[in-house]
Amino acid sequence: MNLLESFRTALEGIGTNKLRATLTMSGIIIGIMSVIAVITLGNGSQQAYTDQLEKLGATNFSVYFGWDPGQGSKLTDLTVEDAYALPQQSPYIEEAVPFASYFGTVRGPKKGKDVSIQGTNEDLLKVQPNLKIVAGRYFTTKEVREGKPVIVLTEKLAAGLFGGEDPIGKRLTYNTASAVVIGVVREAKLMIDNGRSEGAYLPITYLHNLDGLKMVHTITVKAKSKETMEAAKRHTEKYLNRRHDRENYYQIDSIENALGEMDSFSGTLTTIFSVAAGIALFVGGIGVMNIMLVSVTERTREIGIRKALGARYGDIMLQFLIESMIVCLIGGTIGVLLGIGTAMFASQYVDVPPLLSWESIVIAFGFSSAIGIFFGLYPAHKAARLNPIDALRYE
Repeated sequence: MNLLESFRTALEGIGTNKLRATLTMSGIIIGIMSVIAVITLGNGSQQAYTDQLEKLGATNFSVYFGWDPGQGSKLTDLTVEDAYALPQQSPYIEEAVPFASYFGTVRGPKKGKDVSIQGTNEDLLKVQPNLKIVAGRYFTTKEVREGKPVIVLTEKLAAGLFGGEDPIGKRLTYNTASAVVIGVVREAKLMIDNGRSEGAYLPITYLHNLDGLKMVHTITVKAKSKETMEAAKRHTEKYLNRRHDRENYYQIDSIENALGEMDSFSGTLTTIFSVAAGIALFVGGIGVMNIMLVSVTERTREIGIRKALGARYGDIMLQFLIESMIVCLIGGTIGVLLGIGTAMFASQYVDVPPLLSWESIVIAFGFSSAIGIFFGLYPAHKAARLNPIDALRYE
């Protein structure tokens, strides 16, 4: 019996009992569907996360203050001057922007809101490409240097304080001080909540004049390229250690760190779901073996006739192996299609784009074939070993 004839015979065998074949495939379908859906959504979420981090600045890294037990309550010695000095000290740094984070009440003409306030300088938009001016303007260098009482609102806060009114030129209060609105910024929609979707930006010098502490909580540094990131980090740490006479005091975080954490988390989730899908595939494989054993029993007389007409051990073995593989491959195909459909449907509710991986499809079909061979070996071997005389006598 040639290979084509074996395929035809296998398809006929499956077609004689479609319901049983469908039930047999169900475990394979569920397992493959789960694998494809999880990998497709996992790849999509990872790509979306990476894209969002890119929007926050692919060449950015942040320098945080540390806590020194010997300094008591002195939490930071980062300064505005450090931010201006870093681009001059290192050929690998393009910009460095200081941030002082506060929380306070901003009051407009009709209502007030408790929001996050960021004190920063005139270079903010250079290191945060997710911010776009949609009305008015941003701070000037002179306004920052002189600590002018001007404020830039996020679009959401402007709408909350002023409704449909134009906020530009309006005066509002921040705690006990006041400032004039000179601009409104829109923040790109991000999966990562940066905590300032409803907030405001003030010149850092203005805030320092108010509280007298001159705190700088973090400095965002923009390297000139991805290739110079590590050199920029080393230069930043070296400068700050020398400038403030400290060692191993500053913490540096970058997109690569966040991506590493995301990869680890995504890998853990994928492993967990893959194990669950693997169990479903294993159960499906047992179902395939069970049905193939039933098929051997039902077709004992047919096997005896084939052997009497000259069919060899390998011919019978190949016929039942092909039948087992076809069952699994059909189940795998249906599982792949359902997995893609499930991922596309789920993506509408979790706001994650489905990202299909051809590797996952190849692996799915590979697993289906492997299951068909592995769980079909014993039934095929049992059929091939039947004594033709005993098989012909079987009723």
